[in-house]
This record gives sequence, structure tokens and C-alpha cells, in this order.
Amino acid sequence: MSSEETTFMRSAYSSLLSFVEFSSVILRQDGNSEQELSIIKNTDDCWTKSCIQRIAKKFLLKHLADAMDGSLSIIKRWTGLLHQMVLKLPEVSNLKSLTVLCNEDSEVIFFDNIADSVIHKRVKALAMFRNIISSNKLSEFITEKVFMRLYFNMLFDEKEAKAEHLKNACIETIASVAGQMGWKSYYGLLIRCFKGISTAPDKQKVFIRLICSILDKFHFSGLSYTERPKQSFGGVSDMGISETASSILCRCDTFDANTEIQTCLQKVVLPKIQKLLDSESERVNVNISLAALKLLKLLPGAVMDLYLPAIILRICNFLTNNQESIRDEARSALATCLKELGLEYLQSIVRDMRSTLKQGYGHVLGYSLNYILSKCLSSPAPGKLDYCLDDLLSVIKNDIFGAVAEEKEVENIASKKKERRTNKSFESLKLVAQNVTFKTMTGSDPKLLELVKDHLQKHITPSVKAKLENILHHIGAGIESNPSVDHTDLFTFIYGIIKDGFKDEIGWQENNVMKVEGKDKHTNAKRISRGRLVPGGLLSTHLITVFALRILHKRMKGMKQDVKDEYNLSLLDPFVKLLSDCLRSKYEDILSASLGCLTILVRLPLPSLESQAKTIKVALLDIAESSVNSSSLLMQSCLTLLTVLLRNTNITLSSDQLRLLIQLPIFLDLEKDPSAVALSLLKGIVSRKLVVPGIYDIVKRVAELMVTSQMESIRKKCSKTLLQFLLDYPLREKLLQEHLNSLLSNLRRVFWSTLSV
Repeated sequence: MSSEETTFMRSAYSSLLSFVEFSSVILRQDGNSEQELSIIKNTDDCWTKSCIQRIAKKFLLKHLADAMDGSLSIIKRWTGLLHQMVLKLPEVSNLKSLTVLCNEDSEVIFFDNIADSVIHKRVKALAMFRNIISSNKLSEFITEKVFMRLYFNMLFDEKEAKAEHLKNACIETIASVAGQMGWKSYYGLLIRCFKGISTAPDKQKVFIRLICSILDKFHFSGLSYTERPKQSFGGVSDMGISETASSILCRCDTFDANTEIQTCLQKVVLPKIQKLLDSESERVNVNISLAALKLLKLLPGAVMDLYLPAIILRICNFLTNNQESIRDEARSALATCLKELGLEYLQSIVRDMRSTLKQGYGHVLGYSLNYILSKCLSSPAPGKLDYCLDDLLSVIKNDIFGAVAEEKEVENIASKKKERRTNKSFESLKLVAQNVTFKTMTGSDPKLLELVKDHLQKHITPSVKAKLENILHHIGAGIESNPSVDHTDLFTFIYGIIKDGFKDEIGWQENNVMKVEGKDKHTNAKRISRGRLVPGGLLSTHLITVFALRILHKRMKGMKQDVKDEYNLSLLDPFVKLLSDCLRSKYEDILSASLGCLTILVRLPLPSLESQAKTIKVALLDIAESSVNSSSLLMQSCLTLLTVLLRNTNITLSSDQLRLLIQLPIFLDLEKDPSAVALSLLKGIVSRKLVVPGIYDIVKRVAELMVTSQMESIRKKCSKTLLQFLLDYPLREKLLQEHLNSLLSNLRRVFWSTLSV
């Protein structure tokens, strides 16, 4: 724009502002100054209030509306003029309602920001407009003639093509206006969008998004008009609608308004969307599918039942496409459709996918199911999946154990498609467990656990066992985050599983294991001989018991202070006896899980601890003596529980039992294989002031380890143990001097090594 044009524009703007000032004086007819009184006195009689109002409506607002299609600099001038008109000409009926946009105390000044060159200011202005229009009745004339043209201009401004947040704000704002429109204007806006698609195919995506947002603001259900709606900007007559649509609108005087609306949607809008769907024969358009569903939801159920299956099947067919991008679009479309329809339609979608993805596409089915569930179950919805649980588990089971799983294990086949390279059905199980009613897993037919139970009585390969463990892990994770799970139901469920599992194992041992005579009863039933605990056999019946124990452990840890509630204590007390019995198991993972649970329980005031104290202590010492690998999970769990018992008043260890602990191999090999858990146990023994010759030798090793260990945590534990020993134990002067000399020597060693560095 040249300097002359700029000067001319400024002059024109100033002239219009002067006219607004003049009009304000005429409309008020009461001058606030001598100049204004002079204007009123010397003004020709032709400048009446009606004349001013007519000029404002027919001239100023008309040209203002036309200016909204111009550049940002032009729009800014005209919105500034509109601002002044609203402030100074409130007597003009169309302007009075806009005074709510002139709140000077607001953080956002609408008329200043709506045409600002800074995008985020325009976004804020649009947000302000949406908030205001939702609670205030603005002038329909100005909203549709001026603001809607402005928002459409901003939405399709090629200069702001990459400003996605501005587009989103424009779409939301236009939809908000649609939510306040009468039916004819609303319908005309929809038709305008379809016309825009036909005239500007490159803008189809934006128009479809806008159609979806407008349909979301549909607000005519159950309404009945007594008179024909007024013609307004954006109405049907301006859009060149087909003769069929026009004839439908012309009958609005004789038809019930709701029937008319349904007819327009079904006979005019639906075919237009169907045409768009048909035009995308080689790819999936998520937004068009979503628009179709949003429209079908507004129509009678019979229409939905007629059109919906074809739309879903059409999308499912794209899942068989060889192009990964098209399959991804199809999955996205199905997830979007389900979000719109609700989880009540999940079963229909799953069955359509199963009918489409048959032989050769099972891997796509499992992967797609997980994608849909993960997108539609971002927050727990317990009970929503109960009705279709069988269909979901059928897909999951086939993906994990069926022919599909075998294909995934063949490297050459698995590498071809991403759906084969990973198995998402384990994650699907977690989502299912998280969103079914918990009682479906605890009743007479616990369907989720049946996936595992079918394999437990068979001889299985290591890979199948790993799958079973993975299944149980994900089911457990789902149960932990399932809001329908309460403590009573969960603890009852866990107790039953552990009890049944223990009975099965004891029965198996009685039939297959020879008992050793002359030993303690509890020790006999547990294992044939020391050092021969079974990590896991070919028969994996114990896996469900481990699953239940781990859920129990996690739940107790998560309860924190609630675990000491009187009612919760009554629920936990029966587990003391049950877990004590589990210490007779021959499986390491059952033993370690049971010890972990007991570590929490022995800290609580539970009545059963007193009666089970001897059983627990005997089993603990036996495990500690028989375990070969000091770094195993079982040994670590055992040492942790022993450490807790040393600080506990419910169950205490005798001096003889402490002497047995001192002789454990973990203390003999402390320098070679230092363990933080073993050092914690040693500190507990030292705190009990056990005076035996062996303790002095062990402390010497601790003093050496305090200097030589490369791990800071080990050095700290050693220093604390040594300090407590030096303070509490009776030491001959010579022995005490040896320890002090050693400390001083080590200090000098560290000092000189530091200097050398």
C-alpha cells in the first residue's frame, strides 16, 4: 500500500469517527459542552434520530461487514470504528447488545485484539467472544453479518496457514455462534460449509472439522416452531441449495419443526456426507467418518441402524490394506468413531473387525483392538466392557496363543509388518482388567483368569510360561487401577486363590514327594533337602498363587496409613496363617512373595502373629540356611523380614537364633559379595548387643569394607554398623586401639590419595 493510500485511509477513518461523534450528539440531544450544544443548535432538521439509525444500519454496518473479507490492516480500522460505534451509539438497536464486548476492565480488550497482528492476542479475543456469547444474547444481525465473515476470513487466511491454534479457535468460535442460531441460519451455515468443500477442495479438511463442530452444537431436538423462521445472513436462499432442499424449507409452516429438521438432515445433509465418503474410495478420512456419525446420532435410531454398519465395515476393510499409513488411518477412524458413539458400540466394531480380518490378518486385529481400547479408555470406566468381554478375550487369546502368535515368533514373518513385530494384546488385557466390573473376575466364572488356567495343568515350554506370567502381570496391573475394586472383595478374592493354590501344591507333594523322617513337620512338607528349592517346574500351577501374592503386596503397600484401620486389620489377620503355610512351598517365587507380604504384616497389631510366630521364625531360618545364592530375590526377601523382626515387638528372635544368623554364609563372604540387605540385618543384630566371638570377626570385615567398597550406600551402612558396635560392645583396650588405629590409617590413606590427585 502506497503512502498516498495510507494517508487517504487514515483521513477516511478520521472522518467516520467524526461522524460517529456527531451522531452520538444527535442521538443524545443533550450536549455536554458548548461545542456539542452548538452542533445541536446549528444542525439541519434532517439529521434526526431515525436518520442516524438508518445510516448506521444501512451504510456503516453494511460496509463494515464487507470490510471483514479484507486484509488484517483494513479489518483493524473497521473493528476500531465498530468499537467506537458500540460505545457512542448504544441507542442503535443492533449495537446495544455488543456493549458486553467493551469491558475495559477485562484482561483482553476484544476490539483491540481481534484484528491484532499477534496471533495469540486474536486467540484470546476469540476465547473471550465464546465466553460472552454463551451467556449473552448478541445482535443476530451483527454476529452473522460481521463477526461470522471475520471468523471465516481468519479461518481460511492463507498467511496464517500454519497457525493451527488460531484455526482451532476460529472453528470453536464459529460453532459457538451456531449454537445460538435459529434453525434456518444453522442449516444455512451447514450448507455453506458443504458448498465450500465443492468450490475449494483443498480446504476440505478444515470445512469437515467445522461441520463436526457445528453438529456438536446442534440444539434443536424436540423444538417446535409456530412460525416460519426469519431470513438471515447465511440463510438457505443465499447458498444456492437444490430445489429439493428449498421445497423442504418452504413447508416449515405446515410441518412440525422437529420433523422438518429431521427431514432436512436426512434428505439433504446426510446424502452430502455420503457423497464425501464415496469420493474417498482409496483412503480413510477420519473427519468425514466422524461427521457422518455425529449426524446419524441426530437422526432416528432406524436411520442409524441402516447406515452405521456400512460406515464401520468400510473403515474395517481399510485395515487389510498393504500400506501401513492407511491401516493407521483406519485404526484412528475406528477409535474416533467409538469415542463418538460410546463404548456401547465396541462389541459391534470388534465383531466387524473379526469378520473382516480373518485368515492372514489376525495380527492386525490384535494390534487394532489395543489401539482402539487405549484411545477410548484413557480414564477407567469400570463395567463398560462387561457385556463384550467374551469377544475381547477371544481376540486377545488368539493373538497370544493362536496361529497369529506362532507367526510372530518366526523372525522372517514378524519383520514384515509392525503389527507382527510386537504383541499389544498383553496391554489390552490390562485395559480390560481395569475396566470390567471386578466381580466378573471373582465370580463362579472368572473369565480373565481362564486364559491362564487352561494351560496350568499342561506341560508347557518356557516361552508359553513367559506368556502366562506376562498375562498375569498385566491383569494384576489392571486390577490395581480398577476403581470398582474395594478392599473387601479384593482380599476375599486373593485369599481364595492363595488357599486353593496351596491346597493343590500340598496335594501334589503328598502324591509325588517322599517325606523325610525326623524333621520338623513344617520343614518336611516344604522341601526334600536344603538347597533344592524349585524356581519353577514344567507344571505352572503356582503362577496364579504368585499373581495373587503380588497383588496383595502391592495393595498393602498402597494402603499406607489406612492399613492400620480396624476393619482393614480384620481383613488382613487371616492372611498371617495362610502366608505362614505358604512358607512350606517348594517354589522360590511363592516363598519370596509370601515373605514380602509378611514383612508388611509383622509390623501391624494382628492377633494371629503370636500363634504363627514360631512357624514363621523356623521357616525363615531354614530358608536363610538353605539358600545357596545370597543375591537371589528369595534370600533378599528373607533377610529383609529378619531385619524387620529384629526391630519388632510382635515376633522376636532368641539369642540362639541370633547366633545362627551370625553363622550364615552371607556374613562369611561379606567382602566378596557385599549386600545392603545383609548389612542392615547385621546392624539389627549389633543393636541387640549379641556378644559372641563371631561378631567381632565380622565387624573387622565391615571396617575393611567401609573403605574398600566402591558403593557409597555400602560404605554408609558399614560406617553406621561400626559406630554402633564401638559404642555399645564391650571391647578390650587392645582391640579398641586396633579399631582406632585402623580408622586413623584409613583417614591418612584417603588424605594422601586426595592430595596426589
